[in-house]
Amino acid sequence: MVHEREQEDNSIMRAEEVWPMLRIGRNTLYQWCEQGRIPHKKVGRVLLFSRKRLQEWIDDNENKRR
Repeated sequence: MVHEREQEDNSIMRAEEVWPMLRIGRNTLYQWCEQGRIPHKKVGRVLLFSRKRLQEWIDDNENKRR
C-alpha cells in the first residue's frame, strides 16, 4: 500500500493533466513554465511535471498566500 502511494506521488504528469488540476488555462501554464514559476522538465517539445514536486509547489504557494 505504501509502495503504491510512493509510486503515485512520484508519477509524471503531462501539461494536459496539470492545467485542469490547477484550474488555469493552457496558455497560463505554458507562460508560467517559460517564466520558471512552476517546476517542470522539458523533453523535446513536451512539458513534464513531477506530481510530488507539483504538490510541494502548490503547498508552498498556499502557505505564502496566508
